Amino acid sequence: MSLLMKSLASSAPPPPPPRFSPRTASTPPCETAPSHARSHSRAMTALAKLLPLLAPDDDWSLALDHLASAHGITTDVELLFSPPLPPHQLLPPATLDRLQSLVWGYLSAPSTSGTYLLEQSRSRKGKQPQRYSTSLEDLDVLLDGGFSAGEVVELCGPRRSGRTVLALFVVLLHLLLHADKRAAWLDTTGSFDPHRCLAILRDVLIPRLHALGGSFASEDGKEPAAEELAIAVLDRLAVSRVTKSGDALDTLTAEAGSREKSETLSMVVVDTLDTLVGGDALSNESAQENANLVAFMRRLSTLARSVHLPLTVFVITSAIPVAASTTSRAPAPAAVTAQPPPLSSLPLPQPLKPSLGPTFAYLVDLSLLLTPAEPLFGPVDGKDRTVLEVTRNARGDKGATVVFKLERGVNLEQLE
Repeated sequence: MSLLMKSLASSAPPPPPPRFSPRTASTPPCETAPSHARSHSRAMTALAKLLPLLAPDDDWSLALDHLASAHGITTDVELLFSPPLPPHQLLPPATLDRLQSLVWGYLSAPSTSGTYLLEQSRSRKGKQPQRYSTSLEDLDVLLDGGFSAGEVVELCGPRRSGRTVLALFVVLLHLLLHADKRAAWLDTTGSFDPHRCLAILRDVLIPRLHALGGSFASEDGKEPAAEELAIAVLDRLAVSRVTKSGDALDTLTAEAGSREKSETLSMVVVDTLDTLVGGDALSNESAQENANLVAFMRRLSTLARSVHLPLTVFVITSAIPVAASTTSRAPAPAAVTAQPPPLSSLPLPQPLKPSLGPTFAYLVDLSLLLTPAEPLFGPVDGKDRTVLEVTRNARGDKGATVVFKLERGVNLEQLE
């Protein structure tokens, strides 16, 4: 638990995490069961860490020392995007070719035989995937029970659209309902607010579940105070301040492999991904930054799809207004490349585009766009309202919308 989180707790140790049990058959609508190199400090994976895993019987120390000291190359993406390297006795052409071949193989998308996929499909037949509530009843229905374990979900939108609050609601509700689960929050901007988390749990989620007939009573039948219960839940949320993508993956790997905690890691949030991978450079079509992003997302997806520990991973990204010149109704000159279609199907006065580029959505399983409702409904009817739109869904339909309101930054409630 972070120091910020500890500031919420008293000096006494937190009580054992209570378990939620519905008192009635009416349960809440929640859960269904590398000069080029030195400027890029966000490179994906250190070669010194990667190569012993890819070729454990080979000694790469001399070659890696030469790459780092002579060329500033220390990571996988830097090696692949470096200019042609002159031969050296510590790095013969054959060794360099083998290095690059190993790294290309690691970063390339893996192939799978059709027979294997068929066997997987047959083994899953009749099994309901584990789903976690979105905290919005209609969205749970649209997603056939909610978010799925093993998938990467994008929460995209402009600032102040409710992306972070929605992620908090999903994670905190999940931890509240499952005392044997824990979550990891990778904070890339230093904006995580534990006091907001406390308010969401104490003032919104716990009373809401009590109103539905739920109980968090211990074996002696005593119902814990809302703040006491909230602090116990927050003790299972690990918050890490990360500024580099490699550090983020290392932190997540360590959390997933931790044997010191009895609870199982089940949810991860990256807030925000733009800061971590360089949204500005990506929007300017930087080839190396795009390679960094793809490599990061592939490793993140691999972690999420672990057979032994599938995770639901949320990445928060930004949507930015399309430049006015690109929204003109006048025909574009022939030399100008056509713009991608708008991110949203909604009739927004100023269309939005994803800050990480139009192809990012294909790196995730599910993409949800959150848009403030004021441009659509006016300053009165749209105040404190957000329209959530399913813009990509690898396992179902897209295009559906859900509207919710957000009061005081802590009370999120679906609207009919």
